[in-house]
Amino acid sequence: MIIAIILAGGSGSRMGQEIPKQFIEINGRPILVHTLEKFEQYPDIEKYIVVCREGWEHVVEEFRLKFGLRKMAAIATGGGTALQSIRNGVEAANCREDDILVVHDGVRPLVDKASLDNVINDCKTYGGAISAVPLVEHIVFEGDKRTDIRYIPREHAFRTLTPQAYKYEKVKRAFDILDKTGKGANASFIGTLMMDIGETVVLSKGCERNIKITDPKDLLYFKMLIG
Repeated sequence: MIIAIILAGGSGSRMGQEIPKQFIEINGRPILVHTLEKFEQYPDIEKYIVVCREGWEHVVEEFRLKFGLRKMAAIATGGGTALQSIRNGVEAANCREDDILVVHDGVRPLVDKASLDNVINDCKTYGGAISAVPLVEHIVFEGDKRTDIRYIPREHAFRTLTPQAYKYEKVKRAFDILDKTGKGANASFIGTLMMDIGETVVLSKGCERNIKITDPKDLLYFKMLIG
C-alpha cells in the first residue's frame, strides 16, 4: 500500500495573515484542500494522513466532510519540528512492513502526477527518493573572511522539494536509530535524517512549478497559475 503523510502544521508567520497559510482560501478552497485533491485524484495512493497544527484538527475534519475527501484516513497533531510531525503522521498511519510512505507539504498545491510517479518508482527501486530540481544559479558560501568565498559546482547542486517517498521499513529503522543512538538528532526532515544515518536515497526529477507557498508573492504566483 502507498500511504501519504501530508504536513499541515506550520504557523505561516511569513504570510502575515491571521490564520495559518494552509487554511487561506483561494477560489473557494483552502490551500490545503487544493493539495489534498491532488492526492484524491492520484490513483496509486490509497489513503493519506493529515498532520495538522494543534487546535485546528476540527477544521481539517470539516474540510473532509465539506469537500468529500474520502482518502483522508486520519488527522494527527503536529509536533514541534517537521520531523516530529512526520513521525506523528507515520504513527497514525498503521503501516505494514512493505508499505511505501509519501511525505508532502500541505502548502505545495501544484504537485504534479509526474513528480509523484518519479518518487514512488524510485522508492520501489532504491528504498528512498527525494523530489529535486537542478539549481540554475551558482551557490556560494563565505568562509571566516568576506574575501574567502567558495562555490559549489552547479552541475552537482539541486534544490530538494516534496514529495519524498520511503519504504516504511526504512522509516521505522531510521527512527529506531535516532532513538537508540541520537544519530540524526539535528535532522530537520525525513530526507536529512536518512542521509544523516547513511541510508540510501536518490534524487527524483521534480517540477519547478511545485512551489511551497510561504509568503505573499508565492500566493500571487499560485493565484495566477490557477486563474
